[in-house]
Amino acid sequence: MPLSPEEINEIRRVLGREPTVEELAMFEAQWSEHCSYKSSRILLRLLPAESRYVVVGPGRDAPAVKLFKDFVVVFKIESHNHPSAVDPYDGAATGIGGIVRDILTLGAKPVALLDMLYMGEPVDPHANWLIRGIVKGISDYGNRIGVPTVAGDTWFDASFNTQPLVNVACVGVAPLNNIVLGSPRPGDLIVIMGNATGKDGLLGSSFASKPLAEDTDKEIGAVQVGDPLTEKLLIDSLQILVSKGLVKYIKDLGGGGLTTAISETCADHGLGAVIELDKMHTRQKLVPLELLVSESQERMLIVVEPSRLREVEEVLTSYDMPYSVIGYFTEDGLIRIFYKGAKVAEVPAKELARPRAVRRASHPPAEALKGLKPVYSLPQEPSYIESLVKLLSSPNIASKRWVYEQYDHEVGVRSVIKPGLGDAAVLRLLDGSLRGFAVKGDANPRYTSIDPFHGAANSVAECFRNLVAVGSKPIAIVDELNAGNPEKPDHFWYFEMMLKGVAWMAEELGLPVVGGKVSFYNEDYRGRQVKPTTTIVGVGRVQDVSKAMTMDLKEEGSAIAVVGVTYPELGGTEYLYRLFGLEEGEIPRPRPSSELRNAMFILKAVGMNMLNAVHDVGVGGLAVALAEMAILGNMGIEVSVDRIYARGVQRIDEILFSETQARYVVEVKSARVEEFKKLARRLGVHISIIGNVLDKPVFTISKGSKYILSADLSLLRDSYNSLERVIEGGV
Repeated sequence: MPLSPEEINEIRRVLGREPTVEELAMFEAQWSEHCSYKSSRILLRLLPAESRYVVVGPGRDAPAVKLFKDFVVVFKIESHNHPSAVDPYDGAATGIGGIVRDILTLGAKPVALLDMLYMGEPVDPHANWLIRGIVKGISDYGNRIGVPTVAGDTWFDASFNTQPLVNVACVGVAPLNNIVLGSPRPGDLIVIMGNATGKDGLLGSSFASKPLAEDTDKEIGAVQVGDPLTEKLLIDSLQILVSKGLVKYIKDLGGGGLTTAISETCADHGLGAVIELDKMHTRQKLVPLELLVSESQERMLIVVEPSRLREVEEVLTSYDMPYSVIGYFTEDGLIRIFYKGAKVAEVPAKELARPRAVRRASHPPAEALKGLKPVYSLPQEPSYIESLVKLLSSPNIASKRWVYEQYDHEVGVRSVIKPGLGDAAVLRLLDGSLRGFAVKGDANPRYTSIDPFHGAANSVAECFRNLVAVGSKPIAIVDELNAGNPEKPDHFWYFEMMLKGVAWMAEELGLPVVGGKVSFYNEDYRGRQVKPTTTIVGVGRVQDVSKAMTMDLKEEGSAIAVVGVTYPELGGTEYLYRLFGLEEGEIPRPRPSSELRNAMFILKAVGMNMLNAVHDVGVGGLAVALAEMAILGNMGIEVSVDRIYARGVQRIDEILFSETQARYVVEVKSARVEEFKKLARRLGVHISIIGNVLDKPVFTISKGSKYILSADLSLLRDSYNSLERVIEGGV
């Protein structure tokens, strides 16, 4: 049992007696790391969470941010790492189901999904099986509930061969005056709607709060099984209940099942509850303990005033939605559980919901110090065309078409920028205006494994740039912090530093962190931590979706410009790894002031209709960004490295493949180049006009009068489209 002897003694103190087996199960579920955040709660206070845009911040199942004065966006991120390692299809699918239900708790309509997947090497047979199952699970569930998967992030690394990180997010929208912000009161009824309760996912929260066993087949009972058709009915019926004002409060039955839903609702509102377990609708015979901690999917708790119950029942019946009225709230703060008239548990809600926070020891492992100085040494520069081809064919850079083409990303007719064409997804509000929003998810496991503080800060900055690149104003983020065993000081140090990196950069960029998730115990059965990973999902406001920017080149003769300064920052880059097998060195430095200044410039240039295309410079550096723009636009380019504004560089590969932050590549309309330069001077932004777009499919980079890289676009395109061959062929 994950409960420690100290915790069991604390339970005895809270109850003033020996706990029943049902009470022990309730405490085990709710006091698990997954539900209680006992190891992370103290540090999470460091995250900036306030802004004039925030309507609902951390603490609810999902946060809400004011997108416009009359509309909110509700978005949340979640992990389903352990379940996906055991059963990749059901683990990933139920991750999607759970994150959608979080959005439903505020009454918003789910309109978009994102998947941020950090998986093993495709050539590893076990990792390949996980990759296929995870993508298929997300695809099937999302497609069947009619919510498009519009964006995400994908990374492949041997660290994740047996323990992948499956981070998913959902975005919903709602008129500001329609979201559910009510509070339960004594006498209000507790209604469970949705799927019948079964034995699947029993104590799944405890399973997610410990390392995986070597034989993962033994863990299969902790993995939930999804039912997307019931989820679709939940979405539709809740929209009706909310529109009619029939529910006061909504909560998902996710991790911890009924125990967590009841205890957190009571604790948050200073209430108690009386629950009759035998009134729950079930799919098989269950004992009280199983009813309390089952994590069967597609179930939600709704709070209903007794006078409105009949109207609620009429709506649920019209949708053939199973439901049970299982109890009511009281004012005494005690949760009393009955089964066939006999009391099986009596627990104070606040003590159950919030165990004491644990102060974990934290210190860096010896290998982490390598990230504090540039320790790599490079041989003579290899062929630049060979380097670019290797980078474009890297699974971490190559087109993710194999992934996103399995998803229905256009259902709902909101998508303005489709996957693969822009740095972020852009969606319409569908309210009769041109208003919309952008959304994107980002992480770099290599950065955070080398330098967790600056790596996490760079993840925030990367997400910020991707939102800016499509022409949106970033307004808020949520974070997912994936780390190892918090009981090991050298694992917990990575978590602590990642969180502090997010807090620093979010504060600098003025981005509130309105919610998130912590996932611990991400290690293999030998106790080796996977690469600690900070995943960031951000949303941005788009005033006019018709002006949204994509990255594909569009016009012969237009100018290509680099916005920002290039530094010799090859530490931790994809170039260093793919060409030399090195994962070390000082990673690119976060530059928040440059991020803000350059973002303001990009948004003004977009608003003034100066640009045809925008792409941020990220993994692979400038050469990869240019190649992606040319490949997607099917147009050639001719640029010169002599024109690039750089500082401290001594080698050409430092210009081509450095991953210096706060940079963009833009295509400037040929008639607007002088205005573009004037705007840059006025705002104090460094720009470099480095070349032009060609009407022939050639990709050339010169230094002086000599070409240092020249290739037919078809060669680069073939490399860029190689991921499917790698996954399907395992080579």
